[in-house]
Order: sequence, then structure tokens, then C-alpha cells
Amino acid sequence: MRNRLHIISFTAILLLQPCVSHAQWFGSRTEQINTLRMIVASDWERPPVVEMTSDETIAFSFDEMSHQYRRFTYRIQHCNALWEPSDILESDYLDGFNDQPIDDWENSLNTTFDYTHYRLTIPNDEVKLKLSGNYRLSICEDGREVAYFKFCLSEGMPLLSASVTDNTDIDTRESHQQVGLEVNYSSLRVRDHTKDLYTVVMQNGRTDNAVLNPAPTYNAGNKLTYEHCRELIFPAGNEFRRFEIVNMYDYFMNVDRIAFHDPFYHATLMQDTRRHAYKFDHDHNGRYLIRYNKASDNDTEADYLFVHFNLASERLTGGRMYVYGHFSGGNLTTKYEMEYNPQERAYQASILLKQGAYDYQYLWVPDGETAGETKHAEGDWYESGNEYLILLYYRERGSRYDRLVSQLVYE
Repeated sequence: MRNRLHIISFTAILLLQPCVSHAQWFGSRTEQINTLRMIVASDWERPPVVEMTSDETIAFSFDEMSHQYRRFTYRIQHCNALWEPSDILESDYLDGFNDQPIDDWENSLNTTFDYTHYRLTIPNDEVKLKLSGNYRLSICEDGREVAYFKFCLSEGMPLLSASVTDNTDIDTRESHQQVGLEVNYSSLRVRDHTKDLYTVVMQNGRTDNAVLNPAPTYNAGNKLTYEHCRELIFPAGNEFRRFEIVNMYDYFMNVDRIAFHDPFYHATLMQDTRRHAYKFDHDHNGRYLIRYNKASDNDTEADYLFVHFNLASERLTGGRMYVYGHFSGGNLTTKYEMEYNPQERAYQASILLKQGAYDYQYLWVPDGETAGETKHAEGDWYESGNEYLILLYYRERGSRYDRLVSQLVYE
């Protein structure tokens, strides 16, 4: 396990309701919109969070799959810790006006898929945000939401410390990891921590298995301690699998073949197998990078292609297999669901993706459940270098909104 501890001013942006189809950082209401991205300060590995005291911006972008200009506008809504609309006025959190047009756009160049790339930066000359917390950015056309993003403003108070160990109440040095946590809230006016504070713990930015507001083991001296908390035991999983497609003419990492079937390109990945041991790799914990190695502008010159995933496995019953990565926005929906091919004895999926480098893994979701399981395809191994994010929200007595006061990531 990697033992680097960082106290940082960000958090992954998540929809916390316990429903698979809603567990996402972003989403599109139409197949015409693809490759939704949020990038802070030009760093593709940072979660989409900006610290309130910084001068950094967050850039939002997406592709509409045509060369026809569409008049998109955006609307920003402050949300509580559960991503429900906050009970405050727009003027309380917004300096400026909603429903502004997105006027930064450009057509793709020399691509098999025509698309128009749209960009938006927050804050900008028209809009600035005034309060910390969770925000939902809706992309609208004719007053109807066609896509959305979730992001946060953080106060970055150093109130959290954490540890991760392979010694758990379930096993030792086998398949689980135990998160330990301390919350020092002495600088806050907390009367009842069960009402005023709200804690979220996530593994690799996943929302489907996030732990929401676990009960502390001890509460003493303005400090909450989570020690051997069974709620904070996570299956360890494995390192993410990876592939790269940075042009259509050379074969890169984990790509078996690339072929042009008029009018589009198709890339078939090497056949994956169910893992029976820990596989070390320098992964990016599920993240992805858009890149075409011969482009002067990746945003408009990188092409789209159908990527074919193939997982050799006996057929499992009582659930569904999904391809998961940050490129999916955390969605475990039919777009990323795999079908079983009995002739080839494999789970298969074809997903439209933009050229670049991607992390991915396979998650099994049992019927009636909302959290994906790694054990069936990836295995669970205590050595896995997972990233744990802890978020601390605070609602002061008499306030009508939740502040994001502190956050920590351990990897």
C-alpha cells in the first residue's frame, strides 16, 4: 500500500443518493453529448474542486456530435451535502446571473465523427460563486437540461487526519482495507455533531460504494475518532486496467487491433481475464486523458471510435457486469453494461470514446444492490494502491446551507 498522506483542498464531486443510476459526477440526457470533462487549473488528475481562497478556475467541456451550432446555456444551483437543492436564494450564492449562453465553441477538424466542442470556465466575467459547498451545473437547450456536472468550492480547513491499514476486523493482509479517521472540530461551533456535521468516505472517487456519515467510535474533547469502524472497511480491489489509443495507425498499451469499418474506427482491446492475483501498475485510480499525439489541439482534433471490451469469464448469475472508469462519470447504466457472449464465453461491451489514455475496471452489481463489486473480475488484494477521499460538511445552527469545510485524500 502506498503511504502518502495529503491534506488538500479538494473533493471528488458526487451524487450521494443510494441509487446506481444516479451515482455520478456528471451525466448526459442525450446520446448527442459525449466526453464531459471538468479540469481544475489545467490538471487532468485533480478532482473538480476549487478552493475558495485561490485564483484557480475550473473548466467544463463537452462534445455535441454534429457540426451544427446549438445554443446551450448554463445554470448553477447550490446543493446540500446530499446534492439536493439548498434552501437559499440564488443571490445568496451567485454573483451574476444564471442562464448565460456558452459562447466558446469550435468544430472538430478532420475527424470521422463530426462534433462541436463547447467550453465554459467558472468563475468568469458573468458569474462568480460566493459560498462553499456542492454545486450542480446544468447545461440547457431551450430551457431543458441536456447534461450536467457536479463540482465543489472548498474552505480547506485542516480538520481531518486519516490512516489506512490492511489489518481489519474481517481479515489481515488479505482482501480488505480499514480506514481510520479523526475529525477535530474545535474551531467550529458544534452543539450536536450528529446534526451539525456530515462525513463522506469514498474509495477511488466511486460513489456507488461511498460510506455516508458513519458513526464515530469515540467523541471526546471536540474530536470524533473512527477506530476499527466496521462501516469503513472497504474491499481492496486491484489496480485499474489501462489502455491507450493516441492515434489510429499504431498499436499502444492493451490494444489488440484497430480497424476502419466505413465510416468509423473500431479498436478491440486485448482480451481481459478474471484476475487471480494482485497486479501492480502505475494507474491513475480510474482517471482518463484526452490525447491525439499528432494534434495541435486535442479537444477538436482527437477522433471518436468504438472501443470493444472483452472479459473472458464463465457466465455469472444474479447480477450485471459493467465497465467502470471516471470516463463514465460514475454511471453504472445500460451504456456501460456488458452482455454475455456464450459462444466466446466472455462479457463484451462496445463504448464510443474519444482518443486518449484510459483507466478502467470491471464491476459486478448483484440484483437488488447498488454498489459494484470488484471481487468477481478484479479480485480484492490488500496491496492495492487505492485513493481514499474524506469530506466533512458543516451546517451551523440557524444556517440554511451546508458548508464543505474540510477534506482529505489518502493514497
